[in-house]
Amino acid sequence: MSLYCGIALKRKCLWCYRLLSTYVAKTRYLFELKEDDDACKKAQQTGAFYLFHGLAPLLRTAEHQYLVPRLSLLELERLLGKFGQDAQKIEDSVLIGCSDQHEAWFALDLGLNSSSSICASLPKPEMETELRGSFIELRKALFKLNSMDSSLLFTAQALLRWHDSHQFCSRSGQPTKKNVAGSKRVCPSNKIIYYPQVSV
Repeated sequence: MSLYCGIALKRKCLWCYRLLSTYVAKTRYLFELKEDDDACKKAQQTGAFYLFHGLAPLLRTAEHQYLVPRLSLLELERLLGKFGQDAQKIEDSVLIGCSDQHEAWFALDLGLNSSSSICASLPKPEMETELRGSFIELRKALFKLNSMDSSLLFTAQALLRWHDSHQFCSRSGQPTKKNVAGSKRVCPSNKIIYYPQVSV
């Protein structure tokens, strides 16, 4: 009996260790992407993009639930080109997480006008037709999403909203510039760094 309990305890400890080491590896990888612009640009090449329009995520209906489509960088560039936009719009994307295999996830709002981008917002009905989905208000879709998707989309929405409302320095009034990951904004005139609020 004690041998069986010892084996079970060892397996449980090994499972906890693997879970913890995966969490630590993901956290380190995300920290690297947030601090190193070149690493973040490289991660965009193989990452996935979640699209929003006016802070409403793109969703597809499947039976009694919503699915969240993800686009690769190439698909996103093709889509922007089809609507007469250049790839500069991708600079407005923000890092929202990563998978266990270190595939970076980004969110991009196609309906917000950013001070860093000269691109105008893209037309919502045409985008929905092209993407075979709908931009649905997140609160309305909450109970038809799985928990991982809803958590990720709420994080993305909060970060996109923060960037939309903090485009100017509160001290100088000058436009702020976001880093590639979207983890901070910097005022070029007085070097003040603004970080999104983290609620616990």
